[in-house]
Amino acid sequence: MSNDINDCFKITGNDIKVKVKIVPGSSKNKIIGAYNNALKISIAAPPVEGKANKKCIAYLAKYFDVAKSKIEIISGQTGKNKLIKIYDISQEEFLDKIKKIS
Repeated sequence: MSNDINDCFKITGNDIKVKVKIVPGSSKNKIIGAYNNALKISIAAPPVEGKANKKCIAYLAKYFDVAKSKIEIISGQTGKNKLIKIYDISQEEFLDKIKKIS
């Protein structure tokens, strides 16, 4: 298992797929870093009724400066491990933000 941040995402044109591991019920929203080929994110929302998913999307939208409508959870809606797709984001902007995490 890798803890390299570059193993957490795949860029396809202007879309980016990011593997994430959510830690719901945390004290604050924060991207912790790479962990087991995924981007580990603490979310200050409980894992009930989709609250953690909504908060995760809102947090990522703010962090990457994109509209919430441009972020979609492709798989893992009910689990901690998710595959998230960010649509229409500049590779340069994304990589710049990712560098700040690692």
